[in-house]
Amino acid sequence: MIIIASIVPVVLWWRLQVPTAMGGIYDAFDTIGLVTGIIGLVLYSISLVLMTRLRILESIFGGLNRVYIAHHITGGLSLVFMLIHPLGLVAARALSSVTDAALLLIPHKLVPFGALINPEHAMHSTILNEYAIFAGIIGLWLAIVLLVVTIFIKLPYRVWLISHKMMGVAYIFIGLHLLYIKSDTSVDPWLRWYLIAFFAIGLIAYVYKTVAGQILIRKHRYVVSHVVMLADGVVRLHLDSPAAHSLRYTPGQFVFMRFLDAKGLSREWHPFSISSCSGVDADLQLTIKYLGDYTSKLAFAKPGAAVEIEGAYGKFSYQNFKNRDQVWIAGGIGVTPFLSMVKQLPPEGYRVYLFYSVKTRSEIIDWALLYDQMMQKSNSLRVIPYIADEQPSFLNADYISQTVGGLEGRDYYLCGPPAMMESIKQQLKDSGVPAVAIHSEEFSMS
Repeated sequence: MIIIASIVPVVLWWRLQVPTAMGGIYDAFDTIGLVTGIIGLVLYSISLVLMTRLRILESIFGGLNRVYIAHHITGGLSLVFMLIHPLGLVAARALSSVTDAALLLIPHKLVPFGALINPEHAMHSTILNEYAIFAGIIGLWLAIVLLVVTIFIKLPYRVWLISHKMMGVAYIFIGLHLLYIKSDTSVDPWLRWYLIAFFAIGLIAYVYKTVAGQILIRKHRYVVSHVVMLADGVVRLHLDSPAAHSLRYTPGQFVFMRFLDAKGLSREWHPFSISSCSGVDADLQLTIKYLGDYTSKLAFAKPGAAVEIEGAYGKFSYQNFKNRDQVWIAGGIGVTPFLSMVKQLPPEGYRVYLFYSVKTRSEIIDWALLYDQMMQKSNSLRVIPYIADEQPSFLNADYISQTVGGLEGRDYYLCGPPAMMESIKQQLKDSGVPAVAIHSEEFSMS
């Protein structure tokens, strides 16, 4: 769908073209510049839509984590195309005049300002076009800086959040450039309205996510009942809902949480996996590992502190696929969604192997729970701890195959450090496991 949406305006633009006097290399550079600008705008619009967390997107992509992966890809591609856009136009004009080429990137003819706001002024059309170019320059460089920063640089979450909100500002400048520039996009109504429609969709998505979403997206109020330290650097928050209708969720899902009145904790939204099980646990439980300034302060959250929950999200669940012969692979804190799953797993009808990989024994959490569940559901669940420091190598597909009696005919669920998941996924594929049988939770906010 994304590819088709990007190709349609190119086809609309292509049908307008006639041979120019310059021809050859000029036409090539000019075409590259114009086409990449069109595609870049469409991809930018789509990347903003993919930020909204709409339920329909989660259904289309098979989980919010996959929506964010698509968001990263479209955002990165829009950066590439938008960067090529002015370079192609500048290169084409540089063939005849370096001065004309440079003027495409340098604001000029911006006065008299009165001509901009007075449609009857003799220079109105010229000044308006120059301001459109100026808006495009601002939007381009702002978008480039923000996309480079958010995609290629590891930022503190708070800085990342601000940079994402600023993407809409760059988008508005780019939209002004589209609306008022003298170009093929202003000549053909079909092309013009197609691009305007995508710009409007992206703008609506941005407003919905940053402003209207605070009202339209449902939130659930909870309070902290107590906090438990499970291991070095791992804390569990127990949350109670004062409302009659608390959050509805399935095993393996995650939520966004923010504190409303906790001293020393910011009010920013953060994603966390659910480790409790609806219908089994009376409260909502979030098990969290210290990974930064924010998470390291959660152990000091006081009972009674109010929190807001958004969700639940995710399609990472043993219930979402028909194959009941499954292998679950957890790395470190990646065991969290599996804790929710084992509580609901039926005692009969499934054959599940849970590999729980940690570096040292001290990192294991909830072993009593896992062992108890395994004893209760011995016909459907077997838990295999894997202590890396006590083994000759990291957990791998060969070890899994030897333990479960072969890799074929099973579905695989992975959650853990990205490097571990990528390694095991590749090993499984190399061993003949089809990609459709490998499911992973790879949600990331950056």
